[in-house]
Amino acid sequence: MKIGLAQLNIHVGNFKANTEKIIHALRTAEAQGAELVVYSELGICGYPSRDFLEFDDYISRCEAAIDEIAKHTAKTAVLIGAPQRNPNVQGKDLFNSALLLYQGRVQHVTHKTLLPTYDIFDECRYFESNTEFKLFEFKGKKLAITICEDIWNVGNDNPLYTACPMDELIKLKPDVILNLSASPFSYVQHTERINVVRANCLRYALPMVYVNQVGAQTEIIFDGGSVVVGEKGNVLEQLPFFKEEVRVWTLAEDCGRWTTSDRRWTMDNRRRTLARPPSPTLVPCLSHPRCPGPGY
Repeated sequence: MKIGLAQLNIHVGNFKANTEKIIHALRTAEAQGAELVVYSELGICGYPSRDFLEFDDYISRCEAAIDEIAKHTAKTAVLIGAPQRNPNVQGKDLFNSALLLYQGRVQHVTHKTLLPTYDIFDECRYFESNTEFKLFEFKGKKLAITICEDIWNVGNDNPLYTACPMDELIKLKPDVILNLSASPFSYVQHTERINVVRANCLRYALPMVYVNQVGAQTEIIFDGGSVVVGEKGNVLEQLPFFKEEVRVWTLAEDCGRWTTSDRRWTMDNRRRTLARPPSPTLVPCLSHPRCPGPGY
């Protein structure tokens, strides 16, 4: 199965421009044979949306954007993050979710389990935590879909949570882990991020596609650096930092290897990026003192 990684600069609340960019990335990956394109956490509306999430009109605009993008998924599926309403009157009103869109509609929804509430993160303020664990089978592959912090309880000496979502999903025998992220930049974040992804791949003996966003939201900088990592923890591909890019990879039939012969830069088949956000000024890490790192 050919999977596209769409590393984009999504602006909070800019629904028209975001939707156009998402569809353009879909078409770019689709032209290179992608069957599924993976985007970042809350890629529909931008991360972090903060108190915008408390406005019904904001959520309605997210839903309208999802409907519009779904119209373009006749051939290629989209996996993208968005807030979803909680049908249960008990608990928070929303979930932080990943939606798989295909053939014009939402085919599957996964909710985020581990909600960070430290440093710049305040997800427990807005979102209800997931309690159900399911895979989604697509093109003959069983997908374990996770959202950012869901993989961060593995590979560190001081876990912040008592549960690991992949411990539940691995019981269902997935073929690959997909992770939608909004992981901010710090001096040490790239090293910690790679270590966590590798630790998950080694622990569960599965490859992982990890897609992060780029750009900035007020004081928060996102550096991209999306990766494909094999089941043995080897980094097979690293997307650039601080640049938008779409790239397509092929999951081999045995699911343990990713082929490199099909690797392509998907903008006119050249080393070209969608845009170049300005390089940020380095700032000190703002990690919570109780956390081993930014934790994302």
